[in-house]
Amino acid sequence: MQKSIITIIAVILFIALAIQTYMFFQLKNQLSQMTSANEVPSFQLPSMTLDHEFMKNDNWDPYQEMQRMQNEMEQVFGDSFSRFHLNSKNRLTKSPRFDLKEESDRYLVTLDIPGGEPSSLDVNIDGRQLSISIKTEHSNEQKDDNQYYRQERFSGTYQRSITLPGPVKQSAMTSQYKNGVLTITLPKAS
Repeated sequence: MQKSIITIIAVILFIALAIQTYMFFQLKNQLSQMTSANEVPSFQLPSMTLDHEFMKNDNWDPYQEMQRMQNEMEQVFGDSFSRFHLNSKNRLTKSPRFDLKEESDRYLVTLDIPGGEPSSLDVNIDGRQLSISIKTEHSNEQKDDNQYYRQERFSGTYQRSITLPGPVKQSAMTSQYKNGVLTITLPKAS
């Protein structure tokens, strides 16, 4: 029984090899006929379809795409990493999401910072680099020895550095923190 199965498989493989060898020699003959007649084979590339969203958009910005990917990676790894330190006394740093809007005379930076303590807000500008830091107000709640059964709210410091598109008047910068949203107004330098 086994010998007959092995024989059948061997015959099938021999037939497949014979067919491939025949096709190979046919292609070789056709190619040699074309080259002897000085014909150059023409190849047509497959047409590209615009299935991907970024290929359909004429205004696609690779830098903006990289920033979006970085933000998503920070969120994934930041959330994963913070799960291991829920009861740690050393709290984590998180990078808040932001919007940067350019108007004719100024830049507006808006950040989502829920639970921030306004008195701990620190905003600095060094050239075109804007640095923001603010601690959450509930980060000091663990003065007693109570252990949380579950803690999902972020407790720690929000920090973000943003490169501005152009120079700004540092002395005219204003910031407003209201309902968990920080808005920084940066007048453009003349």
